[in-house]
Amino acid sequence: MVALLMGATVGIKRTSFSAAPRRGALSLVEIAVLAACVAAAVLVSNRYAVDIMIRTFLWGGLALAWNIAGGYTGLISFGHAAFFGIGAYTSTILLLSYGVPPWFGLVAGALLAAVAGALLTTICVRLRGPFFILSTLAAGEVTRIVALNWRSLTGGSEGLEIAPVASVANMVFKSQWPYLALVLAYMLALFALSVFIEQTRHGYYLFATRDDEDGASAIGINPRNTRIAAMALSAACTAVGGTLFAQYFLYLDPTHIISPEISFEFALICAVGGLGVASGPVLGALIIVPLSELLRGWLSQSVSGLHLVIYGAVVIIVMLYFPSGVSGAIARAWAGLSRRAGSAAMVGKKIV
Repeated sequence: MVALLMGATVGIKRTSFSAAPRRGALSLVEIAVLAACVAAAVLVSNRYAVDIMIRTFLWGGLALAWNIAGGYTGLISFGHAAFFGIGAYTSTILLLSYGVPPWFGLVAGALLAAVAGALLTTICVRLRGPFFILSTLAAGEVTRIVALNWRSLTGGSEGLEIAPVASVANMVFKSQWPYLALVLAYMLALFALSVFIEQTRHGYYLFATRDDEDGASAIGINPRNTRIAAMALSAACTAVGGTLFAQYFLYLDPTHIISPEISFEFALICAVGGLGVASGPVLGALIIVPLSELLRGWLSQSVSGLHLVIYGAVVIIVMLYFPSGVSGAIARAWAGLSRRAGSAAMVGKKIV
């Protein structure tokens, strides 16, 4: 991970811009979407809407972290909930047992998760496709079982509770706004990191390893080290989100914190928004999280399970008609408009 971050400054090119989302460029669509997120965070005052924004921005950042491994390197992981739980439990245990502020516990959790991610990838680096996916799923389940049974450390099934006493040092606030600012900063930082990675030489190493391992090896790239570094960085960023989650909800339960559903949701958000581009996780989170929360709030009391049926139908439709995600659909639509505009211009010249 250190080599990836330090070496990334070598071979970086100037930031390029485009109209539609494109890997390696900052698009006008992305700038508009992020500006809208900042504006909403400043202007919206409804507590329910703010709560949805907090969840959306947090999950957007977590999906961006997952995308570093799953989208850029092809390491599809259904065990990222383990790194999420490591970050949440590390900062919480340090706070409750030793009085260490979460601002430092956040760093400790990220480092511990990076080591866990690097170790997992080192062990499973030879596995491909569904075999790697199953190994990450098993690692997440092992982490959950350990957390459930290590009661003296994690509280077991009873969980851990953080005292709701407002303190900046303990990252506990009276209002929602500081939490909203933190998770928005988290998502924006990971978006910037993703765009940075896409434009560096090491970013191209990740894409080359994902697309053609033999070809990458032939030009001097070490696929093993590239995968390990990517997973370590992805795990560390996920752990940071785990700490923010713990400090917002002030309660941890292994059954919900380290669950396969959380890992699936990271992957689903990226798949809906678009894998392998920085805009994909953000667009996916802006669709999936509010949709899920609003359907649950509006329909959960009318017909049991109806909100899940509609939610699933919407996701299936998006996956069927937009296989490259919403960002890919926007890029294709813009390319089509550009071609038609170019054709119209050529016709106009011939007529003249």
